[in-house]
Order: sequence, then structure tokens, then C-alpha cells
Amino acid sequence: MRVLSSDAVVKSADEIAKKILDTYLEPDKSFMVLRDMAKNGTIDLLYQFSMTCREEFERAEHF
Repeated sequence: MRVLSSDAVVKSADEIAKKILDTYLEPDKSFMVLRDMAKNGTIDLLYQFSMTCREEFERAEHF
């Protein structure tokens, strides 16, 4: 990824990795809490990464 992707995509991937590592340090969450987080979008870790990838893909289509 670091070879083929833009700096923005690599930065977004690095941020996801940091969030995952930070999550391990947090107290355990119950299934109900995780379900609620999934429903309201607070644990959508890949959203920003996917948007950054889409932007890069759209820019690449114009070349």
C-alpha cells in the first residue's frame, strides 16, 4: 500500500491501525454496547479510509 497509494490513503490506514491498538487499552464492552455503537456508527473504523480510497480512485480515473 505504501508503494502504490497516495500519502492520504497511507495516513488513513495508519490512523485505523492506531485506533485498533488504542481499543485494546480500553475496558471491555458488552455485546449490547457494541451493537449500539455499530448502529449509531461510532465503530465504523473503515469509513474514512474507504472515502479516502474512493477519492484517490476517482482522481486516477481522470488520467
